[in-house]
Amino acid sequence: MKGYWWFQTQLYPMLPYLIYQAKTVRKNNPLPPANSNHLILGNSQKRILILGESTAAGMGASQPETTLAGNIFRLFQEKYQVINLGKNGLRAKELIPTFKEDLEINPSKVEGVFLFIGANDCFRLTKPLNYKSELENIISWLKKNFSPNWIYLSAIPPVHIFPAFTPQLKYFLLRQRKFLSSEMEQIASQDSNVIYQEIRFDLTPEFFADDGIHPSDKGYQGIAQFAFDGIKRWSKRSKEDIF
Repeated sequence: MKGYWWFQTQLYPMLPYLIYQAKTVRKNNPLPPANSNHLILGNSQKRILILGESTAAGMGASQPETTLAGNIFRLFQEKYQVINLGKNGLRAKELIPTFKEDLEINPSKVEGVFLFIGANDCFRLTKPLNYKSELENIISWLKKNFSPNWIYLSAIPPVHIFPAFTPQLKYFLLRQRKFLSSEMEQIASQDSNVIYQEIRFDLTPEFFADDGIHPSDKGYQGIAQFAFDGIKRWSKRSKEDIF
């Protein structure tokens, strides 16, 4: 990938300085607690699975009800049991090994999967082709083990506009995010049951928690509504009755 090679040549001389900035950001912005590392809501025989990194873990939410899982459970009018597994700092290659044991004790069939993974692959500068390969492995594994009717592949959070980050970090994160997002778009374009949509809503200061990185309660509400609307559009196109 010629474009990524050129990006790397610009990035590597800056890495020590960027790493120092990232450590300073972490030091000055303590992590908020996670409210949905492992959360199960409802008792319906129909189930939705949510997997991912800090967004799925509910970092920045004030309580379980205001996390991504809580909002999705509410938006689906409690018609589905929501099984949520999240862990802060997770990369795509770590998702299955991290959650495999928990997932193996859950039912073999889920109606759909929300997949929130990519921000840490952005931070850790995962190569785009490696990221794509890991996502494809995750999707294949989920299909084999849970036979979901749909998989919602959430766009990578807009790491390039996080208030806590310096201008230099934002510049390189924007470019890294574009490379990874392109791979996500390609995956979705080749599978009609994989839903991907780039983020298209305003991210006001109220969207972020106090650390300037993770979503606030309002942020989680916006993310859940955006994903829910995307599922509704897909349902209408595919004529799948999921509501």
